[in-house]
Amino acid sequence: MEYGRFLENGKKYEILTPLTPGPWSNCLYNDSYYLEISQTMQGAGCVVKDYTRSACLKKYRYFYLADRESGEVWNPNYIPLAKEPESYSCVHEIWNSQIKSRQQGIETTIQVVVPSEGTREIWTVTLRNQSEKTRQISLYSVFGFYDQGVMGGECIYDEDAEVIIKYAFPYHVYYEDKEKVMKEKAFFYLFADRKPASADMSEERFFGGQGEYGIPAGVKRGKLSGINGEAEEFCGAFSFDFSLEPGERVELFLEAGAAVTREEILERKRGFRKETVEKAFRETAAYWEDALDGFYIETPDENLNAFANYWLKKQITLLTRHNRGGTYCPVRNQLQDALGYAMLQPKRAGKYFFDVLKLQNQNGFIKQWYDTSGAPPRALCLLNHTDGPVWLVICIEAFIRQSGNRELLKKQIPYADGGSGTVLEHMKRAMLYLSGQCGEHGMCLMGDGDWNDPINGPGREGKGESVWLSMAFVYAAGLLLPYLEKADGEAYEKIAQAAESMTRAINTYAWCGKQYALAIHDNGSLLGGPEDRLFLNTQSWAIISGVADEQRARVLMNTVAEKLTTPFGPLILDTPFSEWDDRWGRVSVKKSGTTENGSVYCHASMFYAFAQACMGDGDGLYETIWRTLPTNPENPPEKNLQLPTFLPNYYYGLRDSANFGRSSRHYGTGTVAWMLMLLLEELLGVKATADGIRLQPCLPHKWDVAVCIRKYRNAEYHILIQRGSANSVRVDGVPYMETYLPYEEGKTYRVTVTIV
Repeated sequence: MEYGRFLENGKKYEILTPLTPGPWSNCLYNDSYYLEISQTMQGAGCVVKDYTRSACLKKYRYFYLADRESGEVWNPNYIPLAKEPESYSCVHEIWNSQIKSRQQGIETTIQVVVPSEGTREIWTVTLRNQSEKTRQISLYSVFGFYDQGVMGGECIYDEDAEVIIKYAFPYHVYYEDKEKVMKEKAFFYLFADRKPASADMSEERFFGGQGEYGIPAGVKRGKLSGINGEAEEFCGAFSFDFSLEPGERVELFLEAGAAVTREEILERKRGFRKETVEKAFRETAAYWEDALDGFYIETPDENLNAFANYWLKKQITLLTRHNRGGTYCPVRNQLQDALGYAMLQPKRAGKYFFDVLKLQNQNGFIKQWYDTSGAPPRALCLLNHTDGPVWLVICIEAFIRQSGNRELLKKQIPYADGGSGTVLEHMKRAMLYLSGQCGEHGMCLMGDGDWNDPINGPGREGKGESVWLSMAFVYAAGLLLPYLEKADGEAYEKIAQAAESMTRAINTYAWCGKQYALAIHDNGSLLGGPEDRLFLNTQSWAIISGVADEQRARVLMNTVAEKLTTPFGPLILDTPFSEWDDRWGRVSVKKSGTTENGSVYCHASMFYAFAQACMGDGDGLYETIWRTLPTNPENPPEKNLQLPTFLPNYYYGLRDSANFGRSSRHYGTGTVAWMLMLLLEELLGVKATADGIRLQPCLPHKWDVAVCIRKYRNAEYHILIQRGSANSVRVDGVPYMETYLPYEEGKTYRVTVTIV
């Protein structure tokens, strides 16, 4: 069954049926509001403050149409009555979602937009009479309001202002906290651009005893009660009566949201009319056009274009600016998300890197897990994961490249335990710290885990060593050393020597003939050796870091291809655990085939794709990306079950399971940043450096041409990549022999790259 398709070169995705495998939701948001809206227009609305989401509107958004002459009642958005429409289409776009359906001769369009500013959502309902007679139609709209019930709340209809307002004093325990909570957005509301025929504020009175299922009591009565809700489950429900001539069209606007005061709501209502709503829509569309600026690609793969130009950009913007929807997080997530965001908005991305830098101690250590809300440390925040410093260097170096501004290295940033240092000083101390935290074999200590949090068995006694982190150290050293060469010769020598020493140690103790091990256990034994399990990341990073020579790199690629390949990317681990293994730790009690225990973990797939790029394998690089996308025809939405407008965290990895290939449908993943980087800087080879744009395409052989438009600093590059008989670069029609493209403030360059 075909569930949907991209429209307008991927800018929109159309869902062709309300009966998708699950909620196929679009994320609509700004920095202070978040709405996840499904193909039937359902989803909770949340106020966002300091990365904390507080629900204000419940998941249901129901619209009922009632023919006052025939008594027929139906939902233009299909649920909850579930009457099959004559026609149906849901279109998710970057900044809005819209349903168009037809039933009983009435065509209905319902659109929702979260404006670029404010804690609100705006709905447009359009009715068109497509029958040949005059129709008497009533529209009922009902939105649920959250209420914690602790302090007691009320929901009233202000007849003068024509606004439904729900309020409960925010929950607090201590007397002195009253003043603090008064500034919370505890007023929830609903209003329209026209006077409703009737209103309801109580779920019980609107729906009746049967709850949400069946025709609501208020709809059956033909008029809503108008009785205020008090200390119960609240809703905002309106009815509107229309008499529609044949072909006549009527439009209605609704706004729902949250505010700090009643006066704020009334002010919003006074300015609410068609002209102001349409202005908000134009501003929101323009806001998103600017937010997703930075680059544009055109390749022979239309699905890849759709993801790169629209949906990956939207996903990385949400992950970065909303901190993946929570306050409890690892710095590796924040840094890698910001890395991807820097490819779109390098100036805005700086904040997120600098916020993380402030968590680093003077000795160079940065704790991996913390709570951005300032809450006391708990769970993972109490553990000592060792990979924080290396991500700090890898991601901030990428940020410097994307910004094209070496002066940022001189910016002073405070340390968590006092004092301050330049950005370069922070990076240097991170590497010096790691170089001094090695085990008896000369590799980085494992601690409570490296990139792989649940592999917490090898280092619990403080002696285990991480092969992956040691490889990442070598890679990070290669990125940092060019910046240190003239700035700090002593640190340069120490870090360079540490990288050389670590490379020897990895190749001496971790190489197992056809694969690299994952770690050395506290007791000195290898994890991930030939008699154990094959772990993807150490094979990928051996190549990325340059630890593996060319011959070993080819062996590693053959090993991965032979043992880890699936139709939707490489498995992160084989064989998955089915019972507790105290040597490996928590990963062994995770469900087999999920996350780090044997799934196709998409983040690790992108590390593997990067390794393929490092080997100049454009065919392999493209294939790994292509297989990871949820549009992969070998694992299409009918099988993976997710809306194909975002990258999931993983695909279920047990080969003998009926669920093999099913998407996790988890939106938060480091895959997004890495895929953006790989597409732009490796596949198309348009790489930002601190000194300019470097061109080094790595196209698959079946592509004859590709286009990239990229902004770098305040210049724009229109780059045509094509195949020919000899390699060449032309800038504005003139042969160009330099390593880097020229740069002039505000200029647009037209570049042709010919590759064999």
